[in-house]
Amino acid sequence: MMYAAVIAIYVVLGDPDADLGEAIDQVTDQLALIDERTPALLDYAVSSDATDNSVLFEVTVDADDEMEALAGAVSWVRAAIHATGAATPNWSVGGVGSVSVEPLAVPC
Repeated sequence: MMYAAVIAIYVVLGDPDADLGEAIDQVTDQLALIDERTPALLDYAVSSDATDNSVLFEVTVDADDEMEALAGAVSWVRAAIHATGAATPNWSVGGVGSVSVEPLAVPC
């Protein structure tokens, strides 16, 4: 079954002069590599807003249930972040703004 996972995060850049868009481009490049090797990752979109350092990952997942979809989407996004050399130290204690998963209707 197909699920849509939406992961909203807030980014704290180590360098105050760093560009959020450039950092997210690097994460998106890594997510593209994960996508090439992960059949269950069906599609993704990434957007960011430098005014509040927010990033929104929208991931379409093929999974047996919502928990499997959630686990996959969150782990792929986190792996992409880590692959850039960035860290996610507060990931489980407030670093993630919100996460939602819902089934997608498949067109006939």
